Amino acid sequence: MTLFNFAYNNIKRDFKTYLYHFVSCVFSVFIFFLFSTLAMHPALKVVDSGSTIGIILFMASLVSMLFSFVLILYSVGNFLKNRSKQFAILNIIGASKGQFNKLIFFENIIISIFALIVGIISGMVFSKIFLMLAQAMIEGLSLYFYFPNTALLLTILLMGGLFLLISLIAPVILRKKKVIDLLKKEELAEKNHFLLSVAALIIILPPTIYFHVKEEFSGFIYILDLLTCIGLSYFIFNLIFNIYNFVMKKSGLIYRKNNLIKLSNFKYKINSNVKTMAAAMILFSIILTSFVYIVGAPMNIDKDTEKIMPYAYTYANWEDEAKGEKKAKIIEDKLASMGDFKELTISYSMLKNKVRTVRHIILSNTMYNAVADFLGREKISLSDEEYFLIGVDGKKEPILKDAVKDVIFAHAVTKAGGSDKRIISVSSYFTSVTVVSDKKYEEISKDLVKDKIYAFTQKDLTKGKWEELENIRKAIGFEEGKESLISYNFYYDFENLTRKLVSYVGSILCVSFLIGIASIIYSRLYSSVEEESKKYSIMMKIGLSEAELKNILASTIRWIFVLPFMTALVISWFVIAAINQMTLTSYTNLAIICSIIYLIIELVLYIIIKRKYQKKILDNIYEV
Repeated sequence: MTLFNFAYNNIKRDFKTYLYHFVSCVFSVFIFFLFSTLAMHPALKVVDSGSTIGIILFMASLVSMLFSFVLILYSVGNFLKNRSKQFAILNIIGASKGQFNKLIFFENIIISIFALIVGIISGMVFSKIFLMLAQAMIEGLSLYFYFPNTALLLTILLMGGLFLLISLIAPVILRKKKVIDLLKKEELAEKNHFLLSVAALIIILPPTIYFHVKEEFSGFIYILDLLTCIGLSYFIFNLIFNIYNFVMKKSGLIYRKNNLIKLSNFKYKINSNVKTMAAAMILFSIILTSFVYIVGAPMNIDKDTEKIMPYAYTYANWEDEAKGEKKAKIIEDKLASMGDFKELTISYSMLKNKVRTVRHIILSNTMYNAVADFLGREKISLSDEEYFLIGVDGKKEPILKDAVKDVIFAHAVTKAGGSDKRIISVSSYFTSVTVVSDKKYEEISKDLVKDKIYAFTQKDLTKGKWEELENIRKAIGFEEGKESLISYNFYYDFENLTRKLVSYVGSILCVSFLIGIASIIYSRLYSSVEEESKKYSIMMKIGLSEAELKNILASTIRWIFVLPFMTALVISWFVIAAINQMTLTSYTNLAIICSIIYLIIELVLYIIIKRKYQKKILDNIYEV
């Protein structure tokens, strides 16, 4: 019998042992295939890979790949650990290291091949439903069912390559020496790697902080961020347990009720427990934070778009002012025939700059008031020494730029007269906007470049179709690179498509991560059921009651499931507060609602896992 046949027969005769690992592999293939089917859909061929939508689809596939790698690697570790006695016996009866490694490799390859087949077939079956749901959620796309040849090939190549990599890594996870030790694993407590985690943080944290302070962002810094996050999570939970253990000993509480057994039980598997807690917290943090943004992304699209693009249309000619005026008149006439459009010419002066996209502009008080009236905002009245700042991106409070400061201070305009972060042109078209009195504007503008933009608006900005933009461009003979013509509806439709795509793809990823957390918790708890059952069976024989045992088991679940969740919930609130500073919309109210939902779901999951785990242990004890 060859080693390959031996590996195949092992799987065939004892498939229950391989089931969890097999399901993890199938699920990973299934998720990646569905994302690839969406990303490679013919309806999305027009999407540029460098566009926002293209990046979203690429990131979804990348995240699903990384998720698959972590989930399968974790699954392999527990799968090999569960079979350590079998491997140890093989080594004892004379199997060489090479044969041992080949056996593990063949077993993983066989499982991977079947997982690829089952995962792809499952993906094919569910892809139609997946595309139908995507089409229902994402308006404007016809996501009909098609045979995904490219997605199929990509899944086979990438996921197959991932499985091959893990199959090569698998023998390293469980070396011969460790196998012999694990033959007596009931007698061995795990080592606490707290000092190792401290050393790792000392090495990783300083360069991570340095690159962030210096704002030197590259692919390397994201690797450092990930390693820092993992190391910090492991360190924090280890520290929490050590402090708790110290307090319990010093206070004498450790000798009350079942506290000594609870602490000893956790400490016995401290490395596995802390790793599980760290992984669960990282995944919980991603889910809790992302889900708030994902749910909120499609909300208030019209209001958010108005903050980016306050007019129905904006036109500017960068090279020929006379031609620009003629084209603006054509646009006005064309829009006037469609409905209740009105037009405003916004004249301003601009600091000289060799870079066309750098536009520090000075606006007169009268001109700003005309814009304010046009947009239904409050007018201002500035003295000769006052200046007023206008926002340029709709997100951040405007600040006085040094280049502008030098110019206006030279004309004795030194007093801040207020600010408004709302924009008066398309977001980021202007680099800075400073309003001064009419008298000072006349003085300052003499040495500056004169320019103007044309704004067109109506009562209902959502009225009309983005296709009208193309019609107007044709009517004026639009020249790319010499002028700009932007519409509200173009931004609205793009934002609508992008946000709903984010919402749909993100929701699937969140569900995947939830399943990943459940898998990690399941793997940690149930991988040692047999060992735990034997231990508690002896303790029950010497007086431990069933109620006390249930309480001890519940304590373990609170440590590895509830504590990471509560920690992640706190972290998510800090992240949401940061997101509120960078986005146009506040997510605070939505975060409160989501947090309540999270707590309810967490309570339900805790009760389910606790009862099932307690039942499994008790069933095993009574069978012993």
